[in-house]
Amino acid sequence: MEQTSNLKLPYIAPSQAQKHVTHNEAIRALDALVQLSVISRSLKEPPASAKEGERYIVSSGAIAGWNGKDGHIAAWQDGAWAFFQPVDGWHAWIAAENCLAVFSQGHWTDIKTGTNPVDHVGINTRADDTNRLSIKSPASLFDHAGEGHQLKINKVGDQKLASILFQSGYEGRAEIGTIWNRDFSIKVSADNKQWREVMIADGKTGMVQFPGGVVQARTGKKLSGLIFLPDSNIAILEPKAGTAVCASVSADLLSLKSQVASTLFASTMRGMAMVRIWNVSKSPAQSAWVKWDTGADQLQVSSADHIGQWVAGDNLQTADPVNQTIAVDISPLMYSQLGTIFAQDGVVLNGGAAGGMTLACSIASPVSSSNLICFKAEERRLFNVIGVYG
Repeated sequence: MEQTSNLKLPYIAPSQAQKHVTHNEAIRALDALVQLSVISRSLKEPPASAKEGERYIVSSGAIAGWNGKDGHIAAWQDGAWAFFQPVDGWHAWIAAENCLAVFSQGHWTDIKTGTNPVDHVGINTRADDTNRLSIKSPASLFDHAGEGHQLKINKVGDQKLASILFQSGYEGRAEIGTIWNRDFSIKVSADNKQWREVMIADGKTGMVQFPGGVVQARTGKKLSGLIFLPDSNIAILEPKAGTAVCASVSADLLSLKSQVASTLFASTMRGMAMVRIWNVSKSPAQSAWVKWDTGADQLQVSSADHIGQWVAGDNLQTADPVNQTIAVDISPLMYSQLGTIFAQDGVVLNGGAAGGMTLACSIASPVSSSNLICFKAEERRLFNVIGVYG
């Protein structure tokens, strides 16, 4: 063996002449590498002048007198550059950057001795590239430094995510924050798969929505708020227990044998509601939904499929043949007055001098996302819709 294993210092061979040469070479190597401190690691070529003993880490892409020595220690000794190949674990102080570096896997990497900044921080657990600050602890305290304390969660833009996620067994159960938009919201999930929105606070108006509804604390029953219509004067319902005979069927149009369309569908309800009519000549009775009176003897239904089996001579009526009620769908009214359609819990009606009433709406409409209003067949009053509960 002619040199040491780690620093590659030359041994003095037996019977070697000029032993001082070999000895001095080893001394110079020790002087260059022990307590290693370099001036810089950014130079690709030797400086214009150098003092005895000055050391550098050769930058990548080295040229001129340092060509091919990327990452090496270059020491100016006895008027020439001496190069030393580092191995994993060598440390060097970089004077120009006031930092400590370690050689690992072919590169010099900074050793961060403080926490400002560091890539990861793990307290009693290991941080990773996603959870760069990880804490395993019974509690965490963010205390004030004299007065108050503010916790900030920032995102790059409104359409990104800024939230706090509450987990159980590392599965999401609740989330609060500005979730993919600028509105503040609260979401919950029982299985980490299907999420339901509990509350949405509009970032522009401050208005709050509760998509899932609100329940009464003692009964657990859903509470409804009254939504007044902007213009109740045009929101007119006029249920009528009328009858007629079908003259012909063409697509979604029903022609009647006499001019009795108004006894089934009042013109005041055009664009406001749909009324269910029954074909009692069929067994069992079949129904369709009238949405417009196109003439004194003609009605338009919501779907041609509903009257595809109807023929001339069939007897029609608005009263349900089983429970003697008249079903009205007010989804057109809701859309025109409120801009949306939903399953209302009830309606407030004004019958003028005859008085008003509040009707519960619990039956889902088969032709819209609203609930039906059901009037008794003997009802003859004309109503203004004041508001809906929802």
